[in-house]
Amino acid sequence: MWNRFKSELFEQSPTWSLGFFRFGFGILLFFISARYLHYGWVQKYFLEPGFHFKHFGFSWVGVAPGPLLYFIFIILCISALFISLGVLYRTSILVYWLGFTYFNLLDVSTYLNHYYLVFLLLFLLFWIPADRCFSLSHFLEAYRNGRWTTPKIPNWSLWILRFQIGCVYFFGGLAKLVPDWLFSAQPLRIWLVRNTDFPVIGGFFSYPIAGYVFSYAGLFFDLFVPFCLLKKNLRPWAFGFVLIFHILTWRLFPIGMFPWIMIFSALLFFPPDWPIKARGFLKRRGIFPYGELRNLFKTAWNKLPVTFRFLSAKILLILLGTLEKPNVWGRNFETKLAEFATRFASRFGVWAISLYILIQVFFPLRHFLYPGNHLWTEQGFRFAWHIMLIQKNGIASFQVVNLRTGEIQYILPESYLNEVQKTMMSTQPDLILQFAHFLGEKEKKRTGDDTAVYAEVRVSLNGKKSLPFIDPNRDLMKVKDDFFHKDWVLPDFK
Repeated sequence: MWNRFKSELFEQSPTWSLGFFRFGFGILLFFISARYLHYGWVQKYFLEPGFHFKHFGFSWVGVAPGPLLYFIFIILCISALFISLGVLYRTSILVYWLGFTYFNLLDVSTYLNHYYLVFLLLFLLFWIPADRCFSLSHFLEAYRNGRWTTPKIPNWSLWILRFQIGCVYFFGGLAKLVPDWLFSAQPLRIWLVRNTDFPVIGGFFSYPIAGYVFSYAGLFFDLFVPFCLLKKNLRPWAFGFVLIFHILTWRLFPIGMFPWIMIFSALLFFPPDWPIKARGFLKRRGIFPYGELRNLFKTAWNKLPVTFRFLSAKILLILLGTLEKPNVWGRNFETKLAEFATRFASRFGVWAISLYILIQVFFPLRHFLYPGNHLWTEQGFRFAWHIMLIQKNGIASFQVVNLRTGEIQYILPESYLNEVQKTMMSTQPDLILQFAHFLGEKEKKRTGDDTAVYAEVRVSLNGKKSLPFIDPNRDLMKVKDDFFHKDWVLPDFK
């Protein structure tokens, strides 16, 4: 049975679906990185703040100087386009993955669930030869040979991506099995009331029942849609719900690129040759790229001067040839990466896939190891597909005490943090602890005296009454961050 399972994993399937995914995913990656340049987020989130919150164990990651940081984001944009075109595919994946990881390590306050998903998908795509189809080299090969070839990939390449997308949905659904979501329809009731001006159905959002309708719809959608996408007879209906669900959530809630990543990723559940079947379907009905539209284009093209047509074709070939040159320049390094990925997959593929699956299954469940309400304490909350579960509002202030003189300073977070950092810090225990240590070390460096830091923090979770969040009598300078239970976080009840 083991040998049969192993052989099925490494059987070959057409690359059309995976190539189409790589093409679209590269475009989405371009928009993710380009938005930081377009909206001034590089300056706002990384260069302006004088203090940055760090992931556990990554306090050593510093912010690069402004010109270098902007250059990194420009490289990310170029790498994303190269991924989309399949140019220096694995090199571009590696460059984007490293750059993307770097800027996500600069400040925890910018953490988003779909950034973690992008990190994982990039990691997986490095091992998968997704550039064999719908890439620049594939197109030029078809042009030169006069026909399209049908490259193939091992079955595990598609299934590991499907598994990863399924985890986002399924564990996102499991995370919704909490009292606030099931019995109070929170936080959706809070968010829907803010959208009563939404076209057609906006008036419905003002009724309490709307929150329950959306809460249970989201719950059942997340739990069952990955399994429905795997069933041939249910797949078209499931994908229709994927479109409706994610476009609606994109319009209603500020969740960035996440809906588009999930919509595009859901196409991986279709058969590997679905793009060719879709092309044939359109061809039979005289729709793009064949039929009347093609004939219209051909007629218009033939009416143009011969010189213009010849020059245009020549410019296009020069452009494609120029884009192909990086493949030639970087062939040695790209070949070494491909050979390394192939050797690793052949020698450790089954074990590596098994280990990856185990991590992705158990890691989102680690919050069960901690006592208390994980929505309140946020222990085990990140990297666990806990999506749209909390609406937390917090107010924080700090007392810095000079232990030699007894002098007390009262400090507000906005003295050092931008609005996003302050909002995230005031509700997340590890960030509160980091900021307390920053204040204490800053005062100790100024005076040379030991200090104590106390936090006064009140937090409201999902519309409930604001309660004390941190033990106000606990000297946070004596608390070290770790993965154990944070007993200095007060429970969410009196």
